[in-house]
Amino acid sequence: MKTNPFIVALGIMCTLVCSLSVSGATQSWQIPEPVARKHNHINVLVHPQVELISIIQTIGGYPDLLPFLMSEQEFAYKTRAKEHFALFAGHAAVQMFDRLSGQPRKLNFSAPSNLMLYTDANLQVRTDIALDDFVISRIDGIDSLQLFLGLLRDFAVTSGFKDFYNANFDFYRSIVEQTIETLGDFQYIEELEGFYGRSQQSYNIVLVPLYNSVGFGNSNLLPNGKREIYNTLGSGRLRDGDPCFGDERHLKYMTRHEFSHPFINPVTELYQDEVMAFKTNFDKVPEVARQRVCGEWEECINEFIIRAITTWLAQQECAELGQWAYNHESGRGVVYLDELLEKINYYQSNRRIYPTLNDFYPQLLEVFLNDSF
Repeated sequence: MKTNPFIVALGIMCTLVCSLSVSGATQSWQIPEPVARKHNHINVLVHPQVELISIIQTIGGYPDLLPFLMSEQEFAYKTRAKEHFALFAGHAAVQMFDRLSGQPRKLNFSAPSNLMLYTDANLQVRTDIALDDFVISRIDGIDSLQLFLGLLRDFAVTSGFKDFYNANFDFYRSIVEQTIETLGDFQYIEELEGFYGRSQQSYNIVLVPLYNSVGFGNSNLLPNGKREIYNTLGSGRLRDGDPCFGDERHLKYMTRHEFSHPFINPVTELYQDEVMAFKTNFDKVPEVARQRVCGEWEECINEFIIRAITTWLAQQECAELGQWAYNHESGRGVVYLDELLEKINYYQSNRRIYPTLNDFYPQLLEVFLNDSF
């Protein structure tokens, strides 16, 4: 097996850094506590590990590589972040991130935030969760992840991340409070768990002010079989000069959608052999969907099913919202939306036979796994 000289060099660098950082203060360093508030069983928070990686993304080459994923707006907090961390743009952690994020299906899109949710307060891999092999592969394996976390810890210590985070506590608290106010009293968890027929460990909306108006449905699997579910949410817009995470309709859409991924994606993985037997059907997916919704066959199945489910939920809430959701998904090239909605109606009318969506899932797959797709 060939040895990557870049990884070897970084490993030596990390060893040197660790050998130099032996003071008690450095060894006892921990990431700050999240700025969080619980609302209707949802934790709304600024997650310090995710905020740290978003800063790495901001000061490196990521905004030029994938500009639509990072905030294009200029605002005071972004200015403060860039000014505070500018001197560290050449740090080895930033360099390693830039190298991996520049490769297809590596450290980009949902992977950076997902990996940070795997870490504890010491920026080490948590031992109480099951790591997803697909996510770990996005950083070239567990050894590469450990190397990156060592570099990231050094970046956090030497750049004064804790001081920066604590200095911006009031800003973080204000965006948490504003988001909770916009969420209102709608009972998302009751709705979703009632629909899917399953409960989960926790539900979390992670606010990332440096991200654009994107969402990632991350999750961590616990030993009890339940998941910590995350809607990792960017802003992409401003209100009174500060990042805003959307109006009520946008937040409802994103929360339903991203919280649904950890329900649906693992079930699709169970049927991976059947799914991949019809992977050539991806060629029949409209170009607009391949550009704006999904980049591969399995991802399309997850996205189309989830978008049908969230459309159905919107229709149950009110006709106006349901029509908006239907038009929105149709305009993005979600095919067989009517067929999926019809099947979801059948599922809901026969919950005694299908107590959970997992029980009904093979019937949803029938839409995709046929030669006439």
